[in-house]
Amino acid sequence: MALPAAGQTLPGHSDAGGRHRAPEPRPSLIERLRRPRTLLAVALMVLIGTGLAVYAELAARSEPIAPLGAAAAFEGGLARVNGVIPLENDGWLPSDAPAVLTEPPADGAHRIRILLELTAMDEDGIRFSADDYTILGLGSGRVGALWASPDVDEAQQGEVVGATLVFEIPNQAIALTLEGAAGGRLALGVGHHTADR
Repeated sequence: MALPAAGQTLPGHSDAGGRHRAPEPRPSLIERLRRPRTLLAVALMVLIGTGLAVYAELAARSEPIAPLGAAAAFEGGLARVNGVIPLENDGWLPSDAPAVLTEPPADGAHRIRILLELTAMDEDGIRFSADDYTILGLGSGRVGALWASPDVDEAQQGEVVGATLVFEIPNQAIALTLEGAAGGRLALGVGHHTADR
């Protein structure tokens, strides 16, 4: 590189007082994050990360789903859904109905009654607790029971526990499964959806 002749300066340099011009400072991280392109990229990365996390959770649940009416194994026995009935169809209410069941469901939701049958297969028997059962599906977070009878029960080997559970689920939820804490994934079918839902 040739040196400049006397009286000449290199591009980007100042000869005022023989000093060099300081380079302009880089924008701070906050300033760069405020740019629209950067915000879009960050939002896209968060969205992709969330999608991957949901997919990983669903893929990790490798336990098969038993079709409606079929039995699924769980710790200590077998579980089967014998019916999924919308409360709006038959007007059913328990004799000791709590206020939550006598009030209308939330907008965009409906209530279903699930007839669950658990059979004790292990010699230690099984213990049923309604709090252990939730519904999960697309368009629905994990939903717990509003009401159950019995709330808690036990059965010895060869005995059966019959339980009725009431859930409130979103109208648009699909691929619903009833899942117990001890295992067993039971499909709920689509019969609880009516033409207006």
